[in-house]
Amino acid sequence: MSTRALLAGLLLCTTGSMAFAASDTGEAVQREQYANREILPDPTAAACPDMPRTLTQVSGNLYRHTNAALPALHSGLVLITSEGALVIDPAMTCTTGWLRDEIKSRFNVGIKYVVYTHAHFDHIVGSQLLQDEGATVVAQRNAVEDIVGEKLPVAVPDKVFDDKMTITLGGETVELYHVAPSHSNSMTVVLFPKYKALQCTDICQSGTLPYMDFLDFYYDGWVKTLDWVQKQDVEYIDVGHYKPATKADQQALRDYLVSLHDQILALVRAGNSWDQLWRKVKFTDEQKKWFGYDAMRFANIEGMYRWVSNHRRGVW
Repeated sequence: MSTRALLAGLLLCTTGSMAFAASDTGEAVQREQYANREILPDPTAAACPDMPRTLTQVSGNLYRHTNAALPALHSGLVLITSEGALVIDPAMTCTTGWLRDEIKSRFNVGIKYVVYTHAHFDHIVGSQLLQDEGATVVAQRNAVEDIVGEKLPVAVPDKVFDDKMTITLGGETVELYHVAPSHSNSMTVVLFPKYKALQCTDICQSGTLPYMDFLDFYYDGWVKTLDWVQKQDVEYIDVGHYKPATKADQQALRDYLVSLHDQILALVRAGNSWDQLWRKVKFTDEQKKWFGYDAMRFANIEGMYRWVSNHRRGVW
């Protein structure tokens, strides 16, 4: 017997002897109203046979998929059960087929659920292939408007939720939360209580500066979400890129965001022009070691400056 067949057999032995019925607390979307919507071309659809990709075990039935190498351009957690797999953010059409086939080959199950962490194209593209094959696509409610309005070539969700949703699959429980608008207004963080693992894409970081100039950004909600993360009983955090992180990484990120915000607010209130301001923002020695410091720090300053400027009112 092959190693892959043996692993699949062990999985089914541990879960297949019990009768389960997949269920969730999401609200159905009337997708037919979007059947003829306009979509833009998919830049990730072309074959990418040389693109690195992995599916590696985190713990028990929980795995992590990646593509490209930074060490990972995109990543998401995957739960394998006897009723099927739950995949977070397929992230590239050209690698989604490989991920589907890898799950089928190694565990002899199909993909039952696809969960969006937010409605940003780079994370959720490829979902349309899995939905066409029967997977249920889940997102926070605000994702629908973004997907349709921006003409994204991805699956319109089958199920949505506002603040919390639970998925039960193969005897495993997965909890979805929308804590607050942060990296976007459609953010979902996904908790796997049994494994003390959390999917916290783009909100959480792993010793890296946030991307560019805080595109689609809500400062207050970002801090609130990081505070929520600290209260969770988790030891493993996937951030959707790069490498996995810890709660200590998120505390350091929170400290950075608050410091950046407070420095820029004080400089603006002191009457500094943009040309003066960006030169005066200070970073700690530890922050200067973070991945992306050279490439992202000026964009981070610009994005926070824009937020501060749009969220203050003096005597005028």
